[in-house]
Amino acid sequence: MMDVKVFDQELDALEIQTVQKETIHPRKSYKMNSSCADILLFAQYKWHVSRPSLLADSKDVMDNTTTQKYWLDIQLRWGDYDSHDVERYARAKFLDYTTDNMSIYPSPTGVLI
Repeated sequence: MMDVKVFDQELDALEIQTVQKETIHPRKSYKMNSSCADILLFAQYKWHVSRPSLLADSKDVMDNTTTQKYWLDIQLRWGDYDSHDVERYARAKFLDYTTDNMSIYPSPTGVLI
């Protein structure tokens, strides 16, 4: 199981009210067509969030959208990612999973790692 102590240690700095470890299906990493959140963060106030973007994008679009829930989906994948663009793969999977009806995310805002 994933440990969320790092978030617990930074509650005030990150303005987190609660850190919740989600129950995960034991074969989650074998499923390629759907996913679910591993960790759910609840904000003390509201966090400003951008539209989905790549990690290195310097022009995030901030349109005054806020949220009090933010999820993290940790993906375990096998393969030679030195010869692939893992950042674009993760973005494509994020867009696939957040628009399908099989994936389970507790809010529209989150990150796929």
